[in-house]
Amino acid sequence: MELTQAYPRLAKQHKYEVFFTTIRYDRYYRSAAFQWYHTFIPMTRIHKIYLSNFLTGLVFWYGIEKLFMRSIGIDAVGVGVATAVYLIFNLLCDIPAGIVADKWSRKGVLITSALALAICSALLGNSHSLFVYAIGELFYGLYIVSTSGTYAAITYDILHEEGRAEQYSKIAGRAYALFLIGASVANVVSGFLAHHFGYRFTYFVTIASCVVNVALLLSLREPTFHKAEKKERMLRQLKAITITLGRVQLVRSLTIILTALAIAELFKSEFGQLYMLRYFSAPQIIGLLWAAYAFTWALGSLIAHHMRTRLSLLILGTTVPFILMAFIDTWISVALFMVQSVASAALINQIETRIQEQTPSNVRASILSVVSTFGRMAAVPASFVLGWIFRDFNALWAMRCVAIIAIFVLGYWLVIRPKVGVNTTSVKSSA
Repeated sequence: MELTQAYPRLAKQHKYEVFFTTIRYDRYYRSAAFQWYHTFIPMTRIHKIYLSNFLTGLVFWYGIEKLFMRSIGIDAVGVGVATAVYLIFNLLCDIPAGIVADKWSRKGVLITSALALAICSALLGNSHSLFVYAIGELFYGLYIVSTSGTYAAITYDILHEEGRAEQYSKIAGRAYALFLIGASVANVVSGFLAHHFGYRFTYFVTIASCVVNVALLLSLREPTFHKAEKKERMLRQLKAITITLGRVQLVRSLTIILTALAIAELFKSEFGQLYMLRYFSAPQIIGLLWAAYAFTWALGSLIAHHMRTRLSLLILGTTVPFILMAFIDTWISVALFMVQSVASAALINQIETRIQEQTPSNVRASILSVVSTFGRMAAVPASFVLGWIFRDFNALWAMRCVAIIAIFVLGYWLVIRPKVGVNTTSVKSSA
């Protein structure tokens, strides 16, 4: 009996007859493991995306990374150098990785990212110097470029295939929130794991979540309709990406804002723990604060779809806290740090949503990679400058430099806002 007859529900869902005629899948679907899995764990593709995002965020060394680096003799400048290593790698490889995801397999690229994170964790956990740590950062860069835009693209395509692309902002917000919840859980635990078992243990236990993520992604069926679209040579595709990205003035303006804010996000993600050490010192406290930071990002992602016509409010929420933090040198600035994270997460979600709506499926991951590349071009030199300011001056002066960027973004938005409008509703592209 053919699988399309034996499993009519699956046949209706997958649509591709060749999927049901291969021996490899025939054996899997007839196995006891398949029957048990789909009886007790009925997961849709979106559910798998949710869980994969959670596992991707379950990195137990994020919350104590800068403390570990200090323990092996890496100062603030060394932090800047290590950051620059993976940023430069990302700068060189992000766009090619997006094109590979579009032309080859988005699922395959996500599996590559999970494996890269596992290798990175092993190398970082075994490092005793900046040189070895920098090598580990190269694999972290591979993890970053492999996920950059890929989760968003595969999520949009799944929703489009299921006829509910209009839910992308909400679904993507939930997925990213689960990633941040995973990071929050890991951050809460990280300080206590480091206290009882040492910093290195947090790196090694992260490998387990990567392995589970690989197994989950292997079971995910990705949409393939984007592969049937017209294939172009890489240079022509890059030209198409540029034209598509510059077609809508609102998207173009938001991309400029996102590029400028990349420096502020660099400050938060790579130097945020050093900034918090100005006011707190215990690793358990830093871990909890880093978990709170991830939770605020999750909150911003969850509420983002309610803020579609309130971009001005998001811009204010993203910039004003930084400006205030430049003049407040107490623990209150850490609270402002968290408030800014909520608005920033919602703003990034809305920028990404507009890009998805205006982008053909065959270049969707590529365009998101281009957007992130612009930000990394700004972040590479900023990583050296911020590291130098942290070492030779202090965290408050670094914060004041970030406040200057925030003032620029706010001023730019006030200038271009009347031209682009804040209630613009983009016309959905044909995926």
